[in-house]
Amino acid sequence: MKELKTYNKYFLDGSSLIESVIAISIIATCLLVAIRLYAAVLNSSSSLNSYRMKFKVAELFNDTRIARDFDDELYEFKTYSIKKVVEDFQSNNELKNIKFIVQTTSDTIIYNYLLANKKRNE
Repeated sequence: MKELKTYNKYFLDGSSLIESVIAISIIATCLLVAIRLYAAVLNSSSSLNSYRMKFKVAELFNDTRIARDFDDELYEFKTYSIKKVVEDFQSNNELKNIKFIVQTTSDTIIYNYLLANKKRNE
Protein backbone atom coordinates (compact mmCIF):
# COMPACT_ATOMS: atom_id res chain seq x y z
CA MET A 1 0.00 0.00 0.00
CA LYS A 2 2.90 2.29 0.80
CA GLU A 3 4.33 1.72 -2.69
CA LEU A 4 1.05 2.87 -4.27
CA LYS A 5 1.08 6.13 -2.32
CA THR A 6 4.63 6.82 -3.47
CA TYR A 7 3.62 6.19 -7.09
CA ASN A 8 0.63 8.54 -6.80
CA LYS A 9 2.83 11.24 -5.28
CA TYR A 10 5.05 11.36 -8.36
CA PHE A 11 2.17 10.93 -10.80
CA LEU A 12 0.17 13.78 -9.29
CA ASP A 13 2.62 16.53 -10.28
CA GLY A 14 2.73 15.54 -13.96
CA SER A 15 -1.00 15.03 -14.04
CA SER A 16 -1.74 18.50 -12.68
CA LEU A 17 0.57 20.06 -15.28
CA ILE A 18 -1.21 18.28 -18.13
CA GLU A 19 -4.61 19.19 -16.67
CA SER A 20 -3.54 22.82 -16.42
CA VAL A 21 -2.45 22.90 -20.07
CA ILE A 22 -5.73 21.30 -21.19
CA ALA A 23 -7.78 23.72 -19.07
CA ILE A 24 -5.90 26.74 -20.45
CA SER A 25 -6.37 25.53 -24.03
CA ILE A 26 -10.13 25.05 -23.46
CA ILE A 27 -10.44 28.52 -21.93
CA ALA A 28 -8.44 30.05 -24.80
CA THR A 29 -10.68 28.34 -27.36
CA CYS A 30 -13.85 29.58 -25.64
CA LEU A 31 -12.40 33.08 -25.41
CA LEU A 32 -11.53 33.04 -29.12
CA VAL A 33 -15.08 32.01 -30.05
CA ALA A 34 -16.56 34.67 -27.76
CA ILE A 35 -14.38 37.43 -29.20
CA ARG A 36 -15.26 36.46 -32.78
CA LEU A 37 -19.00 36.46 -31.96
CA TYR A 38 -18.70 39.83 -30.22
CA ALA A 39 -16.88 41.31 -33.21
CA ALA A 40 -19.51 39.94 -35.59
CA VAL A 41 -22.30 41.51 -33.53
CA LEU A 42 -20.54 44.86 -33.44
CA ASN A 43 -19.90 44.89 -37.20
CA SER A 44 -23.45 43.91 -38.16
CA SER A 45 -25.30 46.33 -35.92
CA SER A 46 -27.42 48.76 -37.88
CA SER A 47 -27.55 52.42 -37.11
CA LEU A 48 -30.59 54.17 -35.75
CA ASN A 49 -31.01 55.94 -39.07
CA SER A 50 -31.39 52.63 -40.95
CA TYR A 51 -34.14 51.55 -38.54
CA ARG A 52 -35.89 54.90 -39.13
CA MET A 53 -35.72 54.35 -42.90
CA LYS A 54 -37.17 50.83 -42.65
CA PHE A 55 -39.96 52.04 -40.38
CA LYS A 56 -40.78 54.95 -42.71
CA VAL A 57 -40.93 52.62 -45.74
CA ALA A 58 -43.29 50.29 -43.87
CA GLU A 59 -45.42 53.27 -42.86
CA LEU A 60 -45.56 54.58 -46.45
CA PHE A 61 -46.49 51.13 -47.77
CA ASN A 62 -49.31 50.81 -45.24
CA ASP A 63 -50.56 54.29 -46.18
CA THR A 64 -50.47 53.30 -49.87
CA ARG A 65 -52.28 50.04 -49.15
CA ILE A 66 -55.03 51.69 -47.12
CA ALA A 67 -55.55 54.79 -49.29
CA ARG A 68 -55.07 52.93 -52.60
CA ASP A 69 -52.78 55.77 -53.71
CA PHE A 70 -50.95 54.44 -56.77
CA ASP A 71 -49.17 57.65 -57.78
CA ASP A 72 -45.41 58.07 -57.92
CA GLU A 73 -44.14 60.28 -55.11
CA LEU A 74 -40.90 61.59 -53.64
CA TYR A 75 -40.39 62.05 -49.90
CA GLU A 76 -37.46 64.16 -48.67
CA PHE A 77 -36.02 63.83 -45.17
CA LYS A 78 -32.91 65.24 -43.46
CA THR A 79 -30.52 62.37 -44.17
CA TYR A 80 -32.31 60.36 -46.84
CA SER A 81 -35.01 60.48 -49.50
CA ILE A 82 -37.61 57.90 -50.48
CA LYS A 83 -39.00 57.63 -53.99
CA LYS A 84 -42.17 55.62 -54.51
CA VAL A 85 -42.58 54.09 -57.99
CA VAL A 86 -45.78 52.22 -58.88
CA GLU A 87 -45.93 49.94 -61.94
CA ASP A 88 -48.19 47.20 -63.26
CA PHE A 89 -46.83 43.77 -62.40
CA GLN A 90 -46.07 41.87 -65.63
CA SER A 91 -48.73 43.76 -67.61
CA ASN A 92 -51.42 42.76 -65.12
CA ASN A 93 -53.67 45.67 -64.12
CA GLU A 94 -54.89 43.92 -60.98
CA LEU A 95 -51.39 43.62 -59.44
CA LYS A 96 -49.22 46.62 -58.68
CA ASN A 97 -45.47 46.48 -58.12
CA ILE A 98 -44.60 49.18 -55.61
CA LYS A 99 -40.93 50.11 -55.28
CA PHE A 100 -39.59 52.28 -52.52
CA ILE A 101 -36.11 53.51 -53.46
CA VAL A 102 -34.28 54.82 -50.40
CA GLN A 103 -31.28 56.99 -51.19
CA THR A 104 -28.74 58.10 -48.63
CA THR A 105 -25.42 59.83 -49.15
CA SER A 106 -23.60 56.52 -49.40
CA ASP A 107 -26.19 53.89 -50.28
CA THR A 108 -29.30 53.07 -52.32
CA ILE A 109 -31.76 50.45 -51.07
CA ILE A 110 -34.80 49.20 -53.01
CA TYR A 111 -37.83 47.67 -51.29
CA ASN A 112 -40.31 45.82 -53.56
CA TYR A 113 -43.93 45.11 -52.67
CA LEU A 114 -46.83 43.54 -54.58
CA LEU A 115 -50.32 44.82 -53.97
CA ALA A 116 -53.64 43.76 -55.48
CA ASN A 117 -55.53 46.64 -57.09
CA LYS A 118 -58.99 45.51 -55.97
CA LYS A 119 -61.50 47.36 -53.87
CA ARG A 120 -62.31 46.05 -50.41
CA ASN A 121 -65.85 44.94 -51.22
CA GLU A 122 -64.79 42.88 -54.27
